[in-house]
Amino acid sequence: MSGSARCIGGLLPDGSSVRLTKATGHWDTNTPLQVGQVWDIDFDAATQLNPPHVEDVIVKNASLVSTSNNIAADIRSTITPWKGSIGNIFQGLLGFTGGNNGYISKYRGVPDRSTWFWEPDKDLTLRSDNKHYDYKSFFIKRGLSYVGEVPPIPVIAAGTLVRVSLARWWRPDDAPDLEERCYLQLSGWF
Repeated sequence: MSGSARCIGGLLPDGSSVRLTKATGHWDTNTPLQVGQVWDIDFDAATQLNPPHVEDVIVKNASLVSTSNNIAADIRSTITPWKGSIGNIFQGLLGFTGGNNGYISKYRGVPDRSTWFWEPDKDLTLRSDNKHYDYKSFFIKRGLSYVGEVPPIPVIAAGTLVRVSLARWWRPDDAPDLEERCYLQLSGWF
C-alpha cells in the first residue's frame, strides 16, 4: 500500500502473476479486494506495459467466489516460489543502495516480471524505522521496503512465504542524473 493507493496482486489458475488495476489507475483504500480472497475477474491486459511491470491488467468486472483457508498452501499449490538468498530473486539482477535497499535498473538488467513470491533462507528483520526489512547474510544487510497493509512484525522467519515486488520506475526530483530504478518491496507474508 502506498499512501491512499493500493497495489493489488493476484495469481491466475495457470500460475501467472497479475497486478490488478482499474481503468482510472490504482485502487483506493475502499476497494473490496482483500488478501486471501478468490475472485472471478473479467479483465483486459493493459496496453502500455513498461517492463518489468508486465503483469498489469485492467479489471472490468469481478465477483467474489470464496476466501482461502490457507493462503500459503494455495499459493504453493499454484506456483513455485523463489527460494534461498535474496540474490536468487528477480533473476539475480538486484543492486543495492548505500543504505542497503534493493533495486533494479536498466544498467543492471531488467527481470522478466515485477512481482513474485519468495521463501528466504534467513530471517527478515524489521529495521528500527519500521519501514524496511533486512536480510542479513554474514556481515551484509540487504533491505526491502515494507509496503504491506498489516502492521509489520519484528521478524519474518526464514522459510515463510513472502510476496515481493518492484516499485514503478522512479528517480528523485533532486537527482536528475541518477538512473531511474525500481525499488524492491515486500508487501506481505503468509
